[in-house]
Formats: sequence, C-alpha cells, structure tokens
Amino acid sequence: MPDHCVIPDAYHHCHGGTILGGRGIMADRKKRRTPTKKGISASLIDEVLGELYASIKKEKGGHLPDYIPELAKADPNQFGIVIATVDGSIYAVGDSDVPFTIQSISKPFAFGLALEDHGMDEVLRRVGVEPSGDAFNSIVFDQRANRPFNPMVNAGAIVTSSLVTGPSLAPRVQRVRDMFERYIGHPVDVDEAVFASEKATGHRNRAIAHLELNFGMLVEPIDEHLDLYFQQCSMLVTARDLARMAATLANGGLNPATGVQAIDPAYVKNVISVMNFCGMYDYSGEWGYRIGLPAKSGVAGGVIAVLPGVMGIGVFSPPLDERGNSYRGIKVCETLSQRFGLNMFDVAEGAISSIRRSYDAATVSSKRTRSQTERAALDRHGAAIKVVELRGRIHFAAIEQISRLSAALPDSVSHLILDLSRSDMVEPQAALLIVQLMAGQAKAGRIVRLAMWRDSACGEEMARAGVDFATVFADADEALEWAENDVLAKADAQSDGEPRAKLAEMNLLRGLEDSLLDALATALEKHELPAGSHIVREGEPASDLYFLARGTVTVSLNTGDGHRVRLTTLDPGVAFGEMALVDGAPRSADIIADTDVSVYVLSLDRLDALSLTAPAVHAALLRNIGRELSQRLRKANREIRSFTDVAA
Repeated sequence: MPDHCVIPDAYHHCHGGTILGGRGIMADRKKRRTPTKKGISASLIDEVLGELYASIKKEKGGHLPDYIPELAKADPNQFGIVIATVDGSIYAVGDSDVPFTIQSISKPFAFGLALEDHGMDEVLRRVGVEPSGDAFNSIVFDQRANRPFNPMVNAGAIVTSSLVTGPSLAPRVQRVRDMFERYIGHPVDVDEAVFASEKATGHRNRAIAHLELNFGMLVEPIDEHLDLYFQQCSMLVTARDLARMAATLANGGLNPATGVQAIDPAYVKNVISVMNFCGMYDYSGEWGYRIGLPAKSGVAGGVIAVLPGVMGIGVFSPPLDERGNSYRGIKVCETLSQRFGLNMFDVAEGAISSIRRSYDAATVSSKRTRSQTERAALDRHGAAIKVVELRGRIHFAAIEQISRLSAALPDSVSHLILDLSRSDMVEPQAALLIVQLMAGQAKAGRIVRLAMWRDSACGEEMARAGVDFATVFADADEALEWAENDVLAKADAQSDGEPRAKLAEMNLLRGLEDSLLDALATALEKHELPAGSHIVREGEPASDLYFLARGTVTVSLNTGDGHRVRLTTLDPGVAFGEMALVDGAPRSADIIADTDVSVYVLSLDRLDALSLTAPAVHAALLRNIGRELSQRLRKANREIRSFTDVAA
C-alpha cells in the first residue's frame, strides 16, 4: 500500500447534488426526484442513511496516520456514505463527493484487469489468492509456489500491476485510468503530488519489488512497474465513485448507470472472491464473520463493500483504526450489515425483484361492481390509488425497491397499498422499516395500507414491529375497495345516506323511454329481503332476472371447507342473474344480501311475454345485456394487459 495521501484543500467541500430536507443527504441528479413541498418523494432509504450518518459521525475513534505527513493534514470530520444499487439508484449522505486518493482500493480492480490481459491460469501462477494473515506491507511470500500470497497485499499488488500490458508506462497508466472510467462513469485524474510523494518515499515497496525480482516473481522494468503502481493508487475518487464501482461488481461487471461492461463477466467472481477472503488483510476473517461483504479499504479513509446482485457501498472517513482501516467506514458497514441483514452468507432467496407487479385503480378495480356514476368517478380518480404486490422474502433490498417506488410516485397518489399476501416472510428489520415508511408517508399526506393475513408469518412479524392492524386488510381486494370508497367520498362521488337506485338508473335499463319503462314495470315484482338472505343459490335453475334498488349483495362461491370466495359485490343500480337470458344454465354462484335489500324481480316467463306484448322492451334488454358483457370483457382485457405489462 502506498505510504502517503493528499486531500487538497480545494476539495474539502461537497460539490454537486441536491441537499434533501436540510439533512445533508446528496441526491444523484439523474436518479432522484426533487422533493416537493409535501415531502412525499423523500426516500425511506435516504432517511435511514441520514440517521445512520448522524449517529456514526459522533464517533470520535480512530486517528489520522501522523507517520504520513500528508495524511495528517486531512480533515478528521469529513465523512460520507453512499449506497448504489444494481439498477442505478444512488443514496448518498455527507461528504460523498469529496475527492481522495483511492490507494489500496485499486488493488482488486487492477487484479481484474490483469485477469483480462492474461487469463486466470497465468495470473494465478504469478499471484496466489490465499489470505496471508499479515499486514498489508509484510514481506512474506508463498515459498512453495514462489509467489505473493494474494493481490491485496502490497507484494501481490505490485506483481498484479506489472501484469497490466502496454508498450510503455504512459499507455499502461492510461489503460488503468480507462478501466476506472468504465467502473465510475467519468474520467479519473492522478493526484500528482501524492504520486511524487509515493515515488520519493516508497522504499519498502521498492525493497519488496527487488526481492520479488531476485526470486523470479517479477521481471524488469521494475521502476516502470512501481511507477504504475504508485500512480494507480494516487488516482482521485469519491465515496460516490466507490459505491458505483462496487455496484458494477455487484451487477456482474456491468455499470448500472452507463450500461458499459467494465470487466469481463467471467472474472467478476474472481475479483469479488479475493476481496472477500483477502481484502481486509489480517482483519478479513473477523470482517467476514461480522459483516459478510466482500470489501477493500484504503489508507486515505475509503472503504468499498459489495453485496452481489444487490448493491455496492462506498464510505469515506479519514481517521483509521489500529489496523489501518477507516474507523467510521468499518462502523458503517457493520451497522448496515447487521441492521438490514446484508451478510451474503445469510441464506436467502435468489436476487429477483421483490415487487411482483404494481397497478392503479383506474386500470384494475376492486371486485365491487359499482354504479355508473361511481365507475365514471373512479375512471377519473382511480390513479390516486397505487397497489404494489410483493413476493418472496422481504428484506432490505425489497424495502429499498419499495422506498424508491414510493418516492417516485407523483403527489397525486393519495393511497398506497402494499400486498404482502404472496410474501413468505418479512425480516425483522424490514418490518420495522415498513412501519417507518407508513408513518413517514402518513406525515407527508399519503395513506399506506397493508394486505396480508394477520396469522401469517408476515402478519406475525409485522405485529412484532408494532404495525397498527387497523391499517391491515385480509387481501388486496379488500384494501382496494376501502381505498376506492375513500377516494370516492373525498371526490364527493358517493351517494348520501343509504344507496338507492331508480328503475331508470339500472345498468340494463339505461336509455329506455318512459313508455318502455312503464311497460316493464307492470311485469316486475318488488321484494324486500333482510340481510343474510340467499337470493340465488348455486346450482338452482335460473328463472329470474334481478334489479338491485337498495342495499348491497355479494356474489360468492362456497369452497367446501367452510370458507367463501368473493367474486364481486353489487351496488344499487346493477342487475344480476342476467346470464339466465343468455344460456339458461343453472346458477353458477350464490348471491347473498349483505344488508337489507330491495330488488325488482323479472321472471323469465314474464320476459317471454314481453317479447310479444312489448318487443321493444325485450330487444332493449338484450341489447343492454350485450353492452354490459362487452364492458366487462373490455375491463378484463385491460386488467390482464396491465398485469402482463408490469409483471416482474
């Protein structure tokens, strides 16, 4: 590892980004939304990261390496944390854009470049991958294989740098810079002052190189190899850059922000593996046990960590612990891993999206069949309701996805329903974050409701997290119906008092002239039925058509195990039993009164009589039935298309 690092005073200030909520959280301009006055777009992950930053910033442990004069000039209060996900999102807080030299964090990336240049067999012949158990600058070699133990210690990193091909020093340095640009997304510069200091004082590294030359581990030109190594470690990065580099590794070598392949995917696992077993030197074993993330540290105060398939972490804080790692950087990674279950050795599902699909109530409605007025109102206002179906195991990565989705919703979305009915379990910390998300969204003016069985694994964990079960529904349809009612009430689109419908307002009778309605009325019988009445029973002969004038009824199926499955709930103004006019088959479901109801009943015998005495009424009924069935089919097609489009 190089011995010196300079953080120029010109870079002691944070550049770029937008401060969220006055808390110092930097938002990536390309990925984050500007907060609105309601604050709905503020991300839960930003909030959690801000709390973590504020807590760890108070830590005063560690020290600047005063044995290195330039590092002793660093500001010990500088501190930045960045999380970059594999889909390109960035969460940043603090001094996330302050440049510093990359130092030993460059080693795994140079190792990857050497693998691309020479292949795995040749690189392993020259450099091993075994943990040394010694400090980064130890002069110890694998004598059996006549090679350095691994590419993370200085002895191995010098050999790795020597394997970067090129006709001379300048093009070799440029290849390293180009490599970093692929990972980061922008050009990188060498801090010339740091490079000069490294070259002038790197006597131990020079001694290591000559010893390697003596044993045939390294070939000439040694000075050129060392110059490349010193410049490689003197390149300027930020915590944001480190997080992007880590996210690129987590994403199989593909830069999530630019779409550029930074490294051959075949070698990504090799780079991540050597980071995991050797990246933290003589702390690697305990790091893996406590934190479980492939990582690398640098003497300038940087730390990088990778959660494969999910995200990368970059931290900057100059004070170092007794092992030479960033004191706050270790605290950040340990807290994130333990609090959010990021240890990659924790048994979990594969890296698939936890969001199964999402839709709004303008596209997919509840099973309640509403009046024409309410249906029209929901067509106008249904987009205010967003439903998100989750699946699998709900952990930190899932909450990050949900948080980002909720932050991206327009402020016009007033209701958010999280459907956990297809989720196997919710991890304890994820459950706490869901409760925190619900509270935060409520303060911002958005209602969040959950859908799940209370006695399920998810329900039990959410109960332990303190969720208010008044905000929980048994399934997404119940939650959606509740949200529709709330939106309709606020839009003043619901009937006052007990819902009723006149004969002319029935869905199958719209457009009929008064004379035709009068003719039909003579054939109708009005029935008043109490709540709980079986109006229609499954399997019975179909002999009547019903027009619901007051109250509500539910169409359901008996599952045979004592439970019922709701197919739809009907409001006044809706006819039912009309399929009897189409196919004459027995009833296919039960229809039960939810409340006291008033219905007009038209028997098929009287309808047949109308076809002779008032054929216009009979024709109008059949025409409206056809229109109603067409509307149902269009609605079903729209919902199916929506599910097909958004299914993850």
